[in-house]
Amino acid sequence: MLLVWSAVWLGLLAAPSNASPKYLNYTGDIMLGALFPIHHKGSGGAECGKIQLEDGVQPLEAMLYTLEQINKDTNLLPGIKLGMIAFDSCDSPTYGLEQALDFVKGFIAHFNEYHEHEFQCKDGSTPKFRGGGFDQVVAVIGAQSSSVTIQVATMLRLFRIPQISYMATSPSLSDRDRFPYFFRTVPSDVNQAHAMLEILRKFNWTYVSVVYSDNEYGNHGFETLSSLAGKYNVCFSAPQRVNKENFRDSDYDNVLYNIVNKTDVRVVVIFADKSMTQKLMDAAARHGIIGQFVWILCDAWSAASSHRSPDTAFNYRMVGNGLSDAWRDESVMEGALAVQPMSRNLAGFDSYFKSLGPSHGTINPWFEESLKEYCKKQLSAAHYRSAASWLQDSMPTELPEDESTTWTDTTLDITPGTATPGTFEMCEWGRGRGYRQQRYLHFVRDAVYAVAQALHNLQVKECGPGATGVCEKMRHIDGDLLRTYLANVTFNDEGGKPFVFLNGRDGPPRYSILNFQKDTSGHRYHWKIVGNYTLDDKGLPVLNIDHDIISYRKGEAFPASTCATPCAVHQIKIQQREDICCWHCRSCGKYQVKVDEYHCEDCALGSLPSHDHSHCVPIPEEFIDYQNPWAIAAMAVASLGILVTVFVFIIFWTYSDTPVVKASGRELSYLLLVGILASFCVTFVIVAHPTSFTCGLTRFFLGFCYTLCYAAIVTKTNRIARIFSNRPISPHKTRYTSPKSQLVITALLTSVEVVINVSWLMYEPPSVTHSFPTRESRMLICEGLDGYSYMVGLLYPFVLIGLCTAYAVKTRKCPGGFNETRHIAFTNYTAIIIWLAFVPLYLASNSNSIRVVTLAISLSLSGLVQLACLFFPKLYIVLFKPEKNTKEVVMSQHRSSSYLATPTPTNITPVAVVVSAGGMHYVQNSDQLNSDATISAGSVVAELNWKAQQQKLRPQYSPQGVRMWRGKPPTPLGQNFPAHNQSSTSSIREEDSFDISEQASTK
Repeated sequence: MLLVWSAVWLGLLAAPSNASPKYLNYTGDIMLGALFPIHHKGSGGAECGKIQLEDGVQPLEAMLYTLEQINKDTNLLPGIKLGMIAFDSCDSPTYGLEQALDFVKGFIAHFNEYHEHEFQCKDGSTPKFRGGGFDQVVAVIGAQSSSVTIQVATMLRLFRIPQISYMATSPSLSDRDRFPYFFRTVPSDVNQAHAMLEILRKFNWTYVSVVYSDNEYGNHGFETLSSLAGKYNVCFSAPQRVNKENFRDSDYDNVLYNIVNKTDVRVVVIFADKSMTQKLMDAAARHGIIGQFVWILCDAWSAASSHRSPDTAFNYRMVGNGLSDAWRDESVMEGALAVQPMSRNLAGFDSYFKSLGPSHGTINPWFEESLKEYCKKQLSAAHYRSAASWLQDSMPTELPEDESTTWTDTTLDITPGTATPGTFEMCEWGRGRGYRQQRYLHFVRDAVYAVAQALHNLQVKECGPGATGVCEKMRHIDGDLLRTYLANVTFNDEGGKPFVFLNGRDGPPRYSILNFQKDTSGHRYHWKIVGNYTLDDKGLPVLNIDHDIISYRKGEAFPASTCATPCAVHQIKIQQREDICCWHCRSCGKYQVKVDEYHCEDCALGSLPSHDHSHCVPIPEEFIDYQNPWAIAAMAVASLGILVTVFVFIIFWTYSDTPVVKASGRELSYLLLVGILASFCVTFVIVAHPTSFTCGLTRFFLGFCYTLCYAAIVTKTNRIARIFSNRPISPHKTRYTSPKSQLVITALLTSVEVVINVSWLMYEPPSVTHSFPTRESRMLICEGLDGYSYMVGLLYPFVLIGLCTAYAVKTRKCPGGFNETRHIAFTNYTAIIIWLAFVPLYLASNSNSIRVVTLAISLSLSGLVQLACLFFPKLYIVLFKPEKNTKEVVMSQHRSSSYLATPTPTNITPVAVVVSAGGMHYVQNSDQLNSDATISAGSVVAELNWKAQQQKLRPQYSPQGVRMWRGKPPTPLGQNFPAHNQSSTSSIREEDSFDISEQASTK
């Protein structure tokens, strides 16, 4: 920063100096800079034009008046006098920037004195710019127009000088990054755009044209209007941009031609400065466009024309005895509406200003020029009144300055009119139409008070409460420090309401709504306040219009300006012509939302449009839980199955030592009951609220339950088949037939399913997802439930069912107590039928409820079938037919068995064969059986089966259950009999669940 200042300082010193410009110097302890458009912008190469009495001189005097009021107030900045240094910006960005450089020079000198001493005079003293005063400037008031203000603010930010504008309204000045040290007491044009759009919405004007100037003010104004128009349902058709520098009268004619011939609008918004607006009105008058449009004007026009002052009113020209064709009738503007910052009279200023005489020129270097211009206009008015009485209420054209007029400090004799020497009223503009206070001086007052209040707060903070004068800590005031205090000031404005900077930089929205109408006499036009746009009690901007006093043309109603009726909230616009503001409305689809004014978009699956089709709303989740009727039905079946399973288990446990239970294989039967019980219990997991945990359990146990059940059945049938296999007697015992071996085999078979399920869960972790059976439903389900992946866990149980069926067929001719072929076959057939019924239903169904219940019911029905086929027959014998629960019945031969012969006639002498450790001997009848002899049933059956085949004997059972032989008795053991270990034990023992005899009784 120091390098920047140094470069600027050296550049300013090296620059050629012209004659010092005029500036006002009102000395004080702390100085404020100021920029006012004392003169119009120059033309034809001139930097400045004519002096501005209202927009230039009055704001300057308003600041002087405010400083006097502050300096008289002992409660505000006690002991400190505020002063000012003011320059004329001539309403020109380049000229105003040049004048503001003097403030920068003074600030550099101040920094050089209080911070780093980089420059000094030859005598060693600190250099002062223009002898001092400029180095005491702490803030700048101004400028008025946005274009000048932006240029000045861009430079002042480099040197951290706070700036407070009283009339610059451009929205770009609200950019905190570009203008961090800028403040304003007037509201931003964003608020003005809102006010204009509120007016359009108030009158239902949705089809509007806009004319805007091609400069900072107009471009930003149009951008703001365009960006906000959609919120107010307003469409701007055929916008016209006007270039002030290059446009001629014919160009303004083309602007109106485009609006009139290319659109059907009845309302035109003008966002341009006063001179461009005036030329557009002149063009409308030339072409007789009267009563066709309602003009909506911005504050730039209303500020200039609301007072009907001679220097800002319409451009009248005298042609002979009347006005030129450029302005025939003020009715071209009749009914127009304008938005202007809310105006208030600055109390006491009228008396102050009227009391100023030529001697005031010692303070205000432009005062004498302004007084001369004011009196010259009074002379022009008197000339026109004497020349044409019918023009007494019209505004005169400027006349060349009368060089013969002399000026003194005491008298200025102008005839006609009464005058008091040394006052403005001596130049009274006939019938009281002389001086009028400019409407926006209170914004100047607020800007000065904002700085004064910030300095006062700084004085209290740095110097202490009750301190007076400039203390040492206030000798140098940093711009950053003052900016902080400015952003937080609070004081009462001219209307007595609290003033604060919105967002720490902008003035609050305060606008008046004006209507151009005839007065009560019906002969003259004037602007009448008909409403306002201000903040309400809640801090929200609100438009208020008094419809009783607003007027269009001779009491007519305001015309409508719509090309199409507004679409409903759920409808979009379909353009009908090239005019983008004309359309017809079309509703969005049932499942679509309105993306913008012209497009609809489908809602994603699982969501539906809101009632106004503005956004998509998620469909409430549906899922199976314990309160669902389907789930209740499935749980009822599972609960019944659990009760039955527990009952069967209790019966089997109670009668575990009976032949029927032993023959069924106790350990494997218990394991089968566990599998069946798990099948029923899994139902409660399947119908639970879907979570990753419950989904994982469902996927694992769906196939595991089937596997556990059929692995036990396969193991049992395989064991029976191996024991009763139809082959010669083996010298070796049948291996792996003990209960422990059977459990290990079942565990190994089941482990295959465990590996499959665990691998499946690791490869595809369980999760929940959403299913959409219909467009208006959203189901929460387990991932994969709506596809085929759940069938993975059922592949292996299918293999076991096939093996189980094969072994059941193989053991179809075993003794009755061991022959479960029919029961197992019926179980398998029923299970297959269940799956053939439920699996297609599961795969084809779109209902998550049916899918879930299908899984649960299929498991439950499978368990019930296994209970009914494999356990209920045995329960029937145990509970209701105990006489059949004997070894004899259990060992009764199947009629088609290949293991044993059919019964023989009773007249054949039976021979009993007893096998003992010493060998085989025959017993003629059952009474000769030794009760202590141990019979190994398996070996006996196998050996006798072999003998029967060799000797073609037909064995049969005696009534006592002992094997009898018809025909030639078998050879003694050891004769014509294959060698084998006679001491080997049977492969079927009492401790086995497959126990066909315990100890043979011999008599």
